[in-house]
Amino acid sequence: MVDTPILATDRMMLRTFNARDLDDLHALHADPDVNRYLGSHEIIDSRADAKRHLTDYITGQERRGFSQWKVILHDGTFVGRAGFSVYPETSEVALSICLIARYWGRGYASELTAALVEWFFERTYFTHLIAFVASGNEPARRMMESIGFRLRQRTRINEEAFDCLQILSPALERRFANAG
Repeated sequence: MVDTPILATDRMMLRTFNARDLDDLHALHADPDVNRYLGSHEIIDSRADAKRHLTDYITGQERRGFSQWKVILHDGTFVGRAGFSVYPETSEVALSICLIARYWGRGYASELTAALVEWFFERTYFTHLIAFVASGNEPARRMMESIGFRLRQRTRINEEAFDCLQILSPALERRFANAG
């Protein structure tokens, strides 16, 4: 598959993953700080696991038209991964962002989240989007809420506590606003 650009922000570009991205994906998750707030299903702890996830990202893109994408700065520097996956418990689409730790606290996640939400609702028919934030990750939760996500429920995934946040499509949001 050709490296397909998906979207661009002021500072970054997202493109589809390909087999050549294995080293970047593995290196991203080699940092324990990066994995600290991820659900166990998102953690990559070996090269073989990175290869399995990479295959899932590539296959997901081919089948659904969305997946996790490689995040790079406009100069080509690898920053992390971001995009969407299907949450198997409910078949809902979940947004997730995982960045190299040195890019935390610089507004990259906010920039990506806003762009991804816009992309998602402009290009899909879904009524809402969810995201999971690990309990205790208050900076991530505040950032998601600043974009428009709201707490839907607290849940456990593989014995770990998460807040499930949700944002409605603009059309559904307008409908509820007009009904109230």
